[in-house]
This record gives sequence, C-alpha cells and structure tokens, in this order.
Amino acid sequence: MKKTNILKIFMTLVMAFIVTGAFAQVAGGDYSEYDSDTETPTAIDYVTVGTDHGYYAMPDNVYHPNYDAGNGWALTAGFVWNWTVDAEPNAGDASITYPVGGMPANYVEINYGELGNYTINVAEQAPLSFGGCADATPTVMNVTAIAAPTAGIVGADANNTWTEVTAGYEYYICGDAAAENLTITITETGVPAALASYAYSVEQRIVNIDASDNDIGGTETITPDFVDHTITGKYATATADGGSETVSTGAMPVVGGERTKYEYTIKTATDYTGAGAEGIISAISHKSDYLDIVADTQGDGGAGTSADLDITTYPFTGTLVVTYVVNPAPTTGPIYHIPNNFNI
Repeated sequence: MKKTNILKIFMTLVMAFIVTGAFAQVAGGDYSEYDSDTETPTAIDYVTVGTDHGYYAMPDNVYHPNYDAGNGWALTAGFVWNWTVDAEPNAGDASITYPVGGMPANYVEINYGELGNYTINVAEQAPLSFGGCADATPTVMNVTAIAAPTAGIVGADANNTWTEVTAGYEYYICGDAAAENLTITITETGVPAALASYAYSVEQRIVNIDASDNDIGGTETITPDFVDHTITGKYATATADGGSETVSTGAMPVVGGERTKYEYTIKTATDYTGAGAEGIISAISHKSDYLDIVADTQGDGGAGTSADLDITTYPFTGTLVVTYVVNPAPTTGPIYHIPNNFNI
C-alpha cells in the first residue's frame, strides 16, 4: 500500500516534519493535522496496542522563520519540545523515544503497551538565550490503544441437507449440492464503525477424493482469490468492534463422477508479500506498521518506500478450513450366485 494511503482515512491531509539536529526534513504527505483545537481536542487517534507511532509538533513560526522547504526545514538551535503521555486508570504506561539524537525534539515515537486511553501533551520551550520561556498551554492529543484484530471462518448448513461432522467446519452430502454460506467473523474490540476495514482472502480448493478421503492426483483446482480484500482495497464492515462478511460457496456439484471435496481456507490478502504468518490486517493495524517504512530496509541505499514496509499480520482464530464433500450416489452392481449347472 502506498504511504499516502495509510492515514487518509483518519485525518485531512497536511504536511508535517521530522527533526535532524538543528534541521528537519519533510517526511512526506502521510502525516496530517490531528485537530485544529490544540488545547481541548475532541478527535481520537486509534492505534493497535503494543505498537510504535511517530508524532510531529509544528514549531513556532516566530522563533523558526526558516522552517520551510527552501531552507531545508531549519530549526533555531537550542529549542526543545517537552512531551508527556498521561494514561487513564484503565491504561498502562506509554514509553516515549527521542530518535533525533536522544533529545526532546519536535518529533517523537511513542509505544502504547496496554489497552486504554492516553493523552499526549507537548510544549515548546526556548533556550535561556531567548528567555527560557515554555508554552503554558501545551498542545494536546487523545489516543486510544485498541486490541489487535482477529478473524475466523465457519460454514453453515442453510439447506438442512448436510451431515455435519464437525460443527461449522466439516460437512458431507449425497449428490450435487446447492450453495451454502461462509461467514468470516472479525473482532477488533474498540474500533469505531467508520474505521473498521480489513484485508484477508478466502481460497477455494476443489479436488476429487477416494473412499479413504485421499486426494486423487491431477484433479485439483485452486482459486486463491475466491474472496480477496486486498491491503490496498480493504473490506469495510461499517460495524464497531469488527464485524462480519457472509459469502456464498456457489453450487457444489459432483465432479467427474467421483467424490468431490470443496475446501474454503481463510488466508492473508493476496497482495501481501511479507514473511509473516497467515493472518488478518486491519486499517488500524496497518497504520501501526508505518514507522517500518522510514528506514531503507531493502538496502538499496534510497529512502524508505512502500516496498520497505513490513506489514504485521495477526493470526486467524479457530479452524481455518471449511470443508464440504459431495458424494455420488453408489451404483449397485450385478448379483452373483452359484449357477444351477454348478459342478464340483
């Protein structure tokens, strides 16, 4: 997913900056203004628990007149930004890291170690040569750390015609079968309905099997994108705390006169190229991976790009495969007997 798409669903796009010593460089168009009310904001920034996030504070334009592209985003030396994070009683401590020389610059990274609500405060302070003044009305930001997403898949016997061997996961029937429903249930406790969107896929596998349930070679057909909500085109449930999606298997006929198995496996979105385990990616968790893009992890010597982003997948829960087996009706062969002209 391009960096410019990661944060667009959360805020109106504006420019922000990263400090390097007495200078700053534009980080790109991904960062955007959180809330125009800097003292009593009402917006909430949602993050996945246990993840790191970067934040910028715009410097005072009186003291930093050269903070623009033409001057390399120069900051006046000696100024610091005092950052604090307050946690409500239901939340744990958050840790602040100062990537710019270990000093409290106008860019920090914060990790939220536990679920709950947090308040970020930041105040710019001048050096003694400028009177040592500190902003008496710090800029405030509200953050809520929510649980990581999970998801699972189950089948159904909507037509009441199947033998259910394992509830929700394994079904058998005689003859061609009508379509059934698969339900993907997603849990991301705390996410608002407007931000609940997810990347995952369902793979369909059709194969003939023998009387011992072994695959018959050469009969397999795989459709990896039977359901495919890509990282760049996530599925919006429009439901708080996660949501669900119901999809049809389509008709399931007996193929080639042999026992036929239809398998439906929930998997990572087909455009995922990382090395992580099969799992779901949400809009919030994807945003939580943003800092991984800052460094050039590919070793090509250039700035970090979307190709450098190592997206985190969160494991699916329960059984991952739903199986339907359609069986041809047995054909009764001729009767054999001892003939009347039998002679020992």
